[in-house]
Amino acid sequence: MNCHFLLVWRLFRNLVNDCLHKLTISSWAYGFGVKYPKPTILERFFEKGARVLKAVVFDMDETLLSINLNAFILRYFKDVSSMLADIGRRSRGGTMARLGTILVDLNANRRSSTDNRTNLEFYQEEVERRCGICLSDPLIYEAFTYYDREVLPYKNDELINAHAMPGAHAALQTVQDAGLRCALFTNPSFPQGAIECRMGWGDLADAPFELVTHMGNATRCKPDATYYLEQLQVMGLEPHEVLMVGNDPKRDFPSPACGIQTAYVGQGKPNRVTWRGTMEGFARDFNAVVEAFYEHQVADELS
Repeated sequence: MNCHFLLVWRLFRNLVNDCLHKLTISSWAYGFGVKYPKPTILERFFEKGARVLKAVVFDMDETLLSINLNAFILRYFKDVSSMLADIGRRSRGGTMARLGTILVDLNANRRSSTDNRTNLEFYQEEVERRCGICLSDPLIYEAFTYYDREVLPYKNDELINAHAMPGAHAALQTVQDAGLRCALFTNPSFPQGAIECRMGWGDLADAPFELVTHMGNATRCKPDATYYLEQLQVMGLEPHEVLMVGNDPKRDFPSPACGIQTAYVGQGKPNRVTWRGTMEGFARDFNAVVEAFYEHQVADELS
């Protein structure tokens, strides 16, 4: 059922209920009529005007895409560090160690609040500073872009084993059928080509994403709230209009909390969860997910 239709139906129902409630009061004055139940907290909240759900944004790895992420990361950065070592004529082990520290710093968001460089700019400048290689050089940049687009797609072996998560495509279709906007909020610690490669492994290349995050269009990584807020600003959305779907109990819950609710499809029972289950369950019980979204709005209003 379309989420907007669901909201309009409830508002209409509440209006009818209010009329019936007044009619009941009048009828009791004449000694007849039935007692009408008082509206619930959720119904009173809709009467005030709910903040409507407008978009669902998804994580990718282990959310829409089943993948041995550690194996992928090891394979990817082993190849990238080998390329950097060959270009810079340095040892492969030392280059991989330096690259590792850069990526740790990138993902830990160890940058000042005034640093507005994109993650790609930060990565390129740190590689040049620590490894002596200018990744922005057109020839070098083209070499890594070629690897991401022409070599990496063939690296999906039995160990990485990347494929669509059961229920992923059904979930995307359900969100689309509900008339909601959709985006891919995958952790932007990879270049665009490497993210599009994994999207291809999950048959997500043609998914209805109006925005896909990557190194080149984000200035922070998950779970920094800045990452989430800057992407919502691009989409013209407010945090309370969005539901995040993810599997990572740390990265898929903005820190600090900024008003974005999260539907959790991973293991365990993290705090702040709006709904918890599998991707198949998310697609099958989407109306219940929407119910939970609005119920959490009620809880936030009352707290």
